[in-house]
Amino acid sequence: MKLNISTIKNAKASGKPKRLSDGKGLYLLVNPNGSKWWRLDYRINGKRKTLSMGVFPDVGLADARAKMLEAKSLIAKGIDPSEQRQEKQAHQKGSNSFEIVSKEWIDTKTTEWTDKHTKAVITSLENNIYPHIGHIPINEITPMKMLEVLKHIESRGSLEMLKKTRQRCNAVFVHAKFKGLIDSNPAEGISQVLKKHTVKNYLSIKLKELPELVNAINTYPLEPTTKAGLLIALYTFQRTNEIRFARWNEIDFEQSLWTIPAERMKMKREHVVPLSKQAIQVLKDLKPLTGHYELVFASSHRPESQPMSENAMLYALYRMGFHSRMTVHGFRHLASTSLNEMGFDGRWVEKQLSHEDKNAVRGTYNKAQYLPERTKMMQEWADFVDRSDGTNIVPIGHKKNKQSAD
Repeated sequence: MKLNISTIKNAKASGKPKRLSDGKGLYLLVNPNGSKWWRLDYRINGKRKTLSMGVFPDVGLADARAKMLEAKSLIAKGIDPSEQRQEKQAHQKGSNSFEIVSKEWIDTKTTEWTDKHTKAVITSLENNIYPHIGHIPINEITPMKMLEVLKHIESRGSLEMLKKTRQRCNAVFVHAKFKGLIDSNPAEGISQVLKKHTVKNYLSIKLKELPELVNAINTYPLEPTTKAGLLIALYTFQRTNEIRFARWNEIDFEQSLWTIPAERMKMKREHVVPLSKQAIQVLKDLKPLTGHYELVFASSHRPESQPMSENAMLYALYRMGFHSRMTVHGFRHLASTSLNEMGFDGRWVEKQLSHEDKNAVRGTYNKAQYLPERTKMMQEWADFVDRSDGTNIVPIGHKKNKQSAD
């Protein structure tokens, strides 16, 4: 006879498991501990198998019968319901693996990152993380497992890569936590038990050597685009590629502004650079040579499509006697250090360097980008740079520039 709810509820445990049959292979297995499990016996491909259908009362009689009919339908089609369940579970398990979740996180960031940075993030995870834990469900990764993986990078002495990879893994776990995939972050605080990466200072001259550098740029025989590029780097302290790929349509000569589009910025955020009178003059002097091309610093070989070479400015510094003393990135370090020491508001300096505001609230609020303040600061910096007789090595603007921009 088929089962009913009364029979199921009144079934008592005994010293050994006993079956209460409902027909068609479906039965309730009553265990000695009192638990009641639904089971389905079936045959497929000549083999006898058993499929678990859940626990009573979580799975009621009607639900068990419905599951039985679903399984029978699969068997009639030659599909083993047990194997199908295992495949489904494996797929669900894999869909929340570290690799899958990390790629979801990367996808949310691609609108903020450049293609180059996105590729660097992916490569660092592919080389250092995926081979070890990429396949593991993210909620099964323990702090000790995470430490073991990161120790592999540390053992190679790649401390900069260790820092970047650790930060990226931490961001993946934060992403997973807000998606409800994990309860705790196994990478949280893990930096405390790893070796620290000491950031090396970019090669940069000291402030007292600035007159020597300015004089060298102005007197050494250089290609016009290279000389102009170095002066723009000195006056605006933008990154090498931001300068190399500058376009004439980005320059507003009337407003003395250079607007670098988001797609060319490291963090994909439009950056407005106020141009001093000196910077504007550099561009005006260069325009008769490259103004009929799209690129400001057009290559002498393929001016229609290519900017000056990536190392043009760096090698020029070498030829001028600044090898192991100064790099193009060093202009940024020199200006940042000097302007902060001179008393300019650090927020203006950071914005001019196009650094991300570490205070998220302040970063959202700051719509004006301190443009009036930065415009004044950049003109004073250019005037300071141009006094190359040594009288410029004094703190300018110390009092009036310490005012808050709030």
